Formats: sequence, structure tokens, C-alpha cells
Amino acid sequence: MTWTAERHWPVLTQGLAGRLRNDSAEDWDRFIHHPFVRGLADGSLPETEFRRFLVQDYLYLIQYARAYALAIYKGATLEDMRGASAIVTGLLDTELALHISYCASWGLTEADMQSQPESLELLAYTRFILDRAQTGDLLDLIVTLAPCLIGYGEIGARLHADPATRREGNPYWPWIALYSGEKFTGFVEAGIRTLDMLGARYGADARYPMLLSEFRTSVRLEAAFWLAGQSGPL
Repeated sequence: MTWTAERHWPVLTQGLAGRLRNDSAEDWDRFIHHPFVRGLADGSLPETEFRRFLVQDYLYLIQYARAYALAIYKGATLEDMRGASAIVTGLLDTELALHISYCASWGLTEADMQSQPESLELLAYTRFILDRAQTGDLLDLIVTLAPCLIGYGEIGARLHADPATRREGNPYWPWIALYSGEKFTGFVEAGIRTLDMLGARYGADARYPMLLSEFRTSVRLEAAFWLAGQSGPL
């Protein structure tokens, strides 16, 4: 049976997150079915391209944490602020550490990655996120960050469930296993609950066209970010 979000992970298609995802269907499909993703699934992606992508993803996580730090400032309650602080701490102390450890298995040191310039794809994407983080409210920020979290979760789940995905001898299977794992799945579902809660608090229905524009732009920039490993000095 072919994996679908509607059948196998319906929370992705429900609430505000589901509405945004469904109303961005064409862009969303280009993001989650990108040739880069297909190369991960069958193991055909050039390893040099993946290594460069890992470097850019490391640099992205730093900017992601910086953007999320603004959620502490923008939180309306102490509960909001503590929740955002916990996420930033997790990003800096756990998520980045895991990413650095995984990159080490590809022969990349943290010093290697810190020394690399940001790609044009990364610059475009993260500066859009930081702009919305600075000029919008908490809902704008979380909507803008949502495609990364939800999209990687959906990609991981779909590739893990697909019998056509190559497991034996596929250098990218550990990456697929990471993003289909229970821990990351929990992050995705917590993020969706947060999005629904903020949508109710900040009047998502009344401002939906702007939220959809923000979400759709992030989805397009996510799709473009798959290309970040195609060029560069590393």
C-alpha cells in the first residue's frame, strides 16, 4: 500500500498545518518529491553533493536557532517564553550536536563546516525567515518555520515506508532513519499542536491569505535549498 499522509499520518493534513499544506499542494509536492529526495531514496545522489548539503544544513540550523530565539521575545506569556527557550536550548545543545556527530561520519569536522561560506540558496531562505521573525508576530514566525519541520518529517516517513527505498548499501539510509524516527516524529507533532494553538490565539482565519503566502514562500525556498549542495568549494 502506497504511503500517504492522509492514510498513514493524518495529523499532517488536519488543522492549520494541514490547511496550509493542502493549499500549497503543487509547491509542496515539488519540495517533498524533489530529485534530491529521490536520490536519497535510491542511493544515487552523488556523495560530494550530499556532503556539501550537510555543510549548508549545519549553517542553516544556526540561523534557524537564531530565528527561534526571537520567539522568546515575542512570547505573550511566560509559558510561551519557557517553551521557546527550551526549543532553542534543544537546537543548540542537542540538535546541532547530533548533526555535527552525523557529519563526522561523512568526514566533516565542525571547523570544516564553520569555515564554509553560505550558499545563495541558504542566504535567500534564512534571510526570509529572519525577516519574518523580526517583523511579524509569533504566528508569522512559526508558520514560516513549519515547512522545514513538517516536510522533513513527511519525507522521512514516506521514504522509510516505501519498499522501493534502498536500504542495504544505501549511504543515505541513516539520514532517512533519523527523520522517520520516533523522536523526530514527536517534534513534528508537537510543532503542529503549537501551530494550531497559535493560530487560534492570533486569529489565523482572519489573516489566512498572508499566512499562506509566508508558508508557500518557505516551501519554495525549501525546495530550492535542496540545490545548495550542487556547487561550492568543499
